[in-house]
Amino acid sequence: MSRSNQRRVGFDVGTVRIGVATCDIDAILASPQSAISGGEGSITAAVSIINEYEPCEIVVGLPSNLRGADTASTHTARDWARQLEQNTSIPIILVDERLTTVQASSALRAGGHNSRQMRSKVDSAAAAIFLQSYVDTLIRTKGPLE
Repeated sequence: MSRSNQRRVGFDVGTVRIGVATCDIDAILASPQSAISGGEGSITAAVSIINEYEPCEIVVGLPSNLRGADTASTHTARDWARQLEQNTSIPIILVDERLTTVQASSALRAGGHNSRQMRSKVDSAAAAIFLQSYVDTLIRTKGPLE
């Protein structure tokens, strides 16, 4: 009996870096991966990651302000997700990622990382936070994923 693939890949879109996170095939645990460079070439790099992990869904974070309103960063993330959608047949889910960078920074600081070390890790840590939240919500609402 083969298990169904419940793996997801998450992207935290920024102009300088795009954080990357993946979850295991059973959609239990999200983990940060190496970030990719933002801007030109980021879609190609993201497609390579997608081809490597073969997820059933792609989760892209939408950074809104504390009131839930769109910002320039929200529009950047939506535009990037649209471009990615043109390069893959895998469904793309947009999720609220408010405060995930703050949570990621706090966790990294608590883990002993300094500002320089955090710079390269915070985006992927934020992606792991919203990806974990997404799969946890799926499990709570749909039961164990199969």
